[in-house]
Amino acid sequence: MFKFVFRMLTAVATCFITVISYADPIQDLSMQNYEAGWFPNYWQGQGPLTCRRTCAIWVGGVPESEAATDLIDDFESTSVCKVTRDPEIIEKPVNDPSSHWLYGNQFDDKPVCYVGTPYGVKEGDHYMCLCVCNKPDLIVSQIYDPIWNPGTGQSIIVVDITNIGALAAPISQARLLDIDTLANDVQATPAIPAGGTVSIVFTLGYWVFDPDAVLEVTADFTNLVDECNENNNTLTYAEQGSSR
Repeated sequence: MFKFVFRMLTAVATCFITVISYADPIQDLSMQNYEAGWFPNYWQGQGPLTCRRTCAIWVGGVPESEAATDLIDDFESTSVCKVTRDPEIIEKPVNDPSSHWLYGNQFDDKPVCYVGTPYGVKEGDHYMCLCVCNKPDLIVSQIYDPIWNPGTGQSIIVVDITNIGALAAPISQARLLDIDTLANDVQATPAIPAGGTVSIVFTLGYWVFDPDAVLEVTADFTNLVDECNENNNTLTYAEQGSSR
């Protein structure tokens, strides 16, 4: 069993495993945190705007959207929007926590939010759009249990790094740090598409459980990537003593 696991880890060490996703900016069932917010489709008196224009002009981002062609032949995409009874909230804009909203869809270049109700579809040209940061965003999504390699006298630590941003991340570097000994290993991280994950293999020249292991992994260790969130790059692994 150990030999099988070790061969698998060795194979990972020679190539990066990349999982590519081409869906909307906020991935379905990703269970990740995204830099996103709601913005009105009016800008300094100009409007109504489509969600794509709204997000570009307010935050330089992109709308949370889906392909629409599977369900509606005449439109390529649909963006998430929400409407309220008070147009002043959108035009001013006004922060009104007491306002009530209904969620709908804005299609292609039609600046209208269509909201489905039990009594039919309501249309509104004053609405909010869900905008997503239009940058990469690297996180350490998983640190696996260390494995001892008796042949080289090293601890092998496999780590998953995921790009939860809306754009591809360029090549960067990741660092593993042993908090107790301050020993570290820095490895290159390949370019990662939006929604993609790569597995990286780190090594330390001793058994990391002495008696416990506390490891810290930081994606984009040298800050080469301009990200949506520069404060979510680090994950800590902490486990009590383990035998080889």
